[in-house]
Amino acid sequence: MKRDSINYLAVGSFVLAMGVALAVLLFAVTGRGGASDTYYVIYDNVAGLNFGTGVFFEGYRIGQVEAITPEPQAAGMRYKLELSVRSGWKIPSDSVATVAASGLISAVTIDIQQGQSSAALKPGEVIEGRAQTDLFSVLNQAANDFRSLSQDGLMPVLKNLDTRISAVTDEILKFRHDDLTPLVTMLHERLDKEVLGGTISIIKQLDESARGLTTMFGEANQAHVKDILIHVDGVAVNLNELVTRVESSRAEADKLLVALDKLVADNRGGVNASVTSAQVSMRELKVALKTVNEHLAQILVNLEGGSRNMNEFARTIRGNPGRLLRNAESTEPGQK
Repeated sequence: MKRDSINYLAVGSFVLAMGVALAVLLFAVTGRGGASDTYYVIYDNVAGLNFGTGVFFEGYRIGQVEAITPEPQAAGMRYKLELSVRSGWKIPSDSVATVAASGLISAVTIDIQQGQSSAALKPGEVIEGRAQTDLFSVLNQAANDFRSLSQDGLMPVLKNLDTRISAVTDEILKFRHDDLTPLVTMLHERLDKEVLGGTISIIKQLDESARGLTTMFGEANQAHVKDILIHVDGVAVNLNELVTRVESSRAEADKLLVALDKLVADNRGGVNASVTSAQVSMRELKVALKTVNEHLAQILVNLEGGSRNMNEFARTIRGNPGRLLRNAESTEPGQK
């Protein structure tokens, strides 16, 4: 009996010790292991928040949610959260308390983002709150926005675009049927009749010219062409010699002109006298030629009259040769 009491006492002591240890662990986990300061934050939505929700400062746990108090407002219901924060913890006045979750299935917490202000909030003051961003709500809102955009924005634009494309397609088909096809047909006919026919004729002429050139520059004519080129080279050499001689002659002519200029300069008086005498002789010669011309005119007139008489005589003799033997006046009528 005494032994059973000892066992009960040991078991009870162990359970009591475990209970104390659990209580200590809970105080450590909830941040209530020591003195704390109270702060407040206000949200419009407290989904996922309840008593004991952890409060973190830049990821470090500093306290928990102690209470959630609804406060009706004119714009709607608001919720005031009482936060217990480790005593003496400095929170800048421009810090923001955000409701966040580290993952899709993680517990919701309040994360205080440190501000830049040098002034710290006093216990009992309100920390600026930022509403929770629900990923599924955001996705749902995005889906709704996309659906609205699709129905109200894209669908009318697509319908209008489809209508415009159909109209443009009809116009293109009409242009192709009414304008482009006849134009292509006409161009095809013109090309066949004019361009192609002329091209074939030009090709035939080119073929004939090519055959003529082949014949012209055949083996039989290549030797002649070679001889001609040789003669052309000889002619070029002779022309060079001729040009040299012409240059020499030009030089001699220049010398002769210089000598003539000198001669004229030296004998200018005699040359002037000779020219004057020649002019007098020319005037006398003109007078003599005029006289001779007058006599020649008279002689030509006499020659012309004699020629007419000779023609008349010849015509008479051809008509009656007997007149050479007798006088025409003694011929009796009826006699031959």
